[in-house]
Amino acid sequence: MSSERQFNLSNIFITITTLIFAITSLITVYISLSAWKEERESVRPYLTFHSSPEVYFDQNGQLVFAFRFTNVGLHPVANLHCQTIIANSNLTSNPLHTDQYSLVNNIPQNAVADLIIYIKKDNQRINEQNLDEHFIIINLKYTDPILTKDHEQIIYLRWAGIENAKINPIFHASTEEKKQIIDYLGQL
Repeated sequence: MSSERQFNLSNIFITITTLIFAITSLITVYISLSAWKEERESVRPYLTFHSSPEVYFDQNGQLVFAFRFTNVGLHPVANLHCQTIIANSNLTSNPLHTDQYSLVNNIPQNAVADLIIYIKKDNQRINEQNLDEHFIIINLKYTDPILTKDHEQIIYLRWAGIENAKINPIFHASTEEKKQIIDYLGQL
């Protein structure tokens, strides 16, 4: 075998080996970045229901929706801003309620925050005996103060209303109902 041919084979072998190492390095970098992103996502703040939402009439006759959230993330929740909308399930009329609420204090891991919605009894649509089914939309926006990243959660709920003075519980809306709610909100 000639020395030129050996030199060419050596160059090909070195090139292939270098290419394999380069590809391996790229795969390692990709896996490391994916793991880093997953790790960041796992420590982010995240609000979830601490207990089932409650609906009741207070001593002043106001209809009250009480939500208790817990931060189950490792990082605190900062600058929590809530927007709430309660709309009849037929989604043809104006909302029964719209409001915004902000909390400036941080919510550390495993701490709770309450969201209370009051609807006055003098509202013509409120009847303690019978009230149609409604959708409740809660938009939560907050910041992770450690990573300085903003997060948003939108919760779509269905409340079966009041039947014969019995207040029904609140459930999560279905996927189809969520699509209908999004269409409705787009028309507001």
